Amino acid sequence: MLKLQRRMVGEKEMTFHRLHVLWIIVFLLFVALLLRLSWVQLGGGDKYHKLAAENNFKQIPVVAPRGNIYDRNGKLLVGSQTLYTAIYLETDESAEAKLATAKKLAKALDMPLSEVMKNMDVGLDSKGNQVPRKQPPYYPKKIKDRLTKKEVARLSENTADYKGVNVILEPLREYRDDTFAVQTIGYVRQFQGAKTALEKYKKAQKEPDEGGYLDWEQVGMDGIEYSYQDQLRGHNGYRLVRVNSSGKLVEVIKQVNPKPGNSLYMTLDEKMQLEGERFTEKHLEYLRNRAPGRDRSPYARNAYAVAMEVKTGRIRSMISYPDYDPDIWNGAVTADDYKKLTYTIRNGTITEAPYDARYASDPEKEYRRHPLSVLPLGSTFKPMTALMALDKGLISPYTTFRDPGTFYYAPATPPIRNSGGHNYGILNAKKALAKSANTFFTWIGSRWYRQEGKKSIKEFQKYTHEFGLGVRTGVPLKGEADGTEDYVSIADNFSGLSGMVLASFGQAQRYTAMQLAQFTATVANDGKRMRPQLVEKVKNHTSKQVKDIKPEVLNHSSIDKRYFQTAQAGMKAVTQPGGTASHLFKNLPFQVAAKTGTSEQDIPGRGRVENSVFIAYAPADDPEIAVAVIVPEGGYGGRGAGPIAENLITNYYERFMKKKQ
Repeated sequence: MLKLQRRMVGEKEMTFHRLHVLWIIVFLLFVALLLRLSWVQLGGGDKYHKLAAENNFKQIPVVAPRGNIYDRNGKLLVGSQTLYTAIYLETDESAEAKLATAKKLAKALDMPLSEVMKNMDVGLDSKGNQVPRKQPPYYPKKIKDRLTKKEVARLSENTADYKGVNVILEPLREYRDDTFAVQTIGYVRQFQGAKTALEKYKKAQKEPDEGGYLDWEQVGMDGIEYSYQDQLRGHNGYRLVRVNSSGKLVEVIKQVNPKPGNSLYMTLDEKMQLEGERFTEKHLEYLRNRAPGRDRSPYARNAYAVAMEVKTGRIRSMISYPDYDPDIWNGAVTADDYKKLTYTIRNGTITEAPYDARYASDPEKEYRRHPLSVLPLGSTFKPMTALMALDKGLISPYTTFRDPGTFYYAPATPPIRNSGGHNYGILNAKKALAKSANTFFTWIGSRWYRQEGKKSIKEFQKYTHEFGLGVRTGVPLKGEADGTEDYVSIADNFSGLSGMVLASFGQAQRYTAMQLAQFTATVANDGKRMRPQLVEKVKNHTSKQVKDIKPEVLNHSSIDKRYFQTAQAGMKAVTQPGGTASHLFKNLPFQVAAKTGTSEQDIPGRGRVENSVFIAYAPADDPEIAVAVIVPEGGYGGRGAGPIAENLITNYYERFMKKKQ
């Protein structure tokens, strides 16, 4: 009996031991399975590619929609529409079978066979000859986008004829019917072309499932579309599927949904921008064809304007005219299209844009006979000269100068004269600004150089850089120019005195409209320079705010704040009776401070032309908005560029200030 009990206990212990070992084995197998699944999920990307290439597993991309772009009030400026697109997932068929599929596709989609073979990228040309591949076999290849309903039906209903072809939904950028700030917003193109043109995308060639770009994915090429590419672009998704021998989808193994890009809310105001664009177009036509007498400017075809808030740096309007229809990028751009775009695509408010020679019999020859958008700023520079002279102690607010009408700064050099040969009598800084007396400011320039020699050139340059002249403004756009400081090369290669004198009244330096707007705002803001801001906030696809972009101070001028009162008083006098812009801003309930500029420029083979430049800020006693306008060959500053500035300030008052009253 005792032996029987002992044997039963032994058998129970052995059974328990066996069960324990079995449990451990099951546990280890379960852990191994989990590790394997994790590896497949997280680390098996390369394996998936091999499976896709060698077996019947394919990865179909799902392109994420780009984020929308809105104006400051939420008015849609740029969105996306959904299109049907045919893509090719390479099968394990023979070369002959792939060529046969391509021929059927060419007929079904009304495409040249050579184009279909190029897009399929299977290592063959339209004659069946071997050619180098552009992408690995497992990469999806776009055959055609914007499929019609009939084309979708053909491909979907006859899958056996189009092995490896799948129809997917793809977002396409959709722009407005108008030309709203077209150069500022920019445009998109397919990554395939962008990666060869822009350094930013050359470095971004990763596998699609690792966050890399698809060849046909749209990416920003210029403007806001380019600068905010990382925000606007979403995260692409994909479907891992099993297909049969004919390439038809059998089973979806895994699906990762795309995440749409973030949306941008710009600082631009829709109504102010559109009204400014319309007015600019009409005003240029008036200058060319209907303006009376000396105001007639037959070559005034271009205009560039920026309206920037003084205290925040927010850009409320940005006009580069002529402009173009952005919808051109959603189709095939012909060689003729590119020729016309040469004269309109550049944002002339931040870089050099050419004369609009599209209508000339010989456009290439004609555009060389006219100034670019970056040109001498003329008398609009004089507030800067006054500020520097006050800070250096060259003059005081009460220093007087007897205007000789003609100022000789050196023997055997042409004298400097006032516009129209005027003699303004006794001048101080305020009156010299109001009358725009060239003699007063050249007297200051020659005096400064005689005291400090070439050191004055360096000091002059340092001061101007503090106001955004001669340096980049920091606007978040690609290709911004920093202007041209001709007075430096004149001083180095010819005469320091001549360089200083010419620069003192704005004839030996060239700046962009954006630089002039920032300079004007800095004068109005007592020397505080703000970064130009084009985007106020960023939101994700659920409308949750991701980023709120705050105003940014770039620097403070070293000029004593008390001297700004003198320069500002002179600019106020410009719009008052006796000032050079007294005919403007009469319908506003506040005073405007301004400065006119008529810069002279010598064009090779053409002679001397007059450019119209104008800066202003308002209200004069509590500045909110600063404006700069450039009209190449627009003539007198108060007549060519002044009315555009008046329109922008009036619209700003209507859109932003009137509500506060």
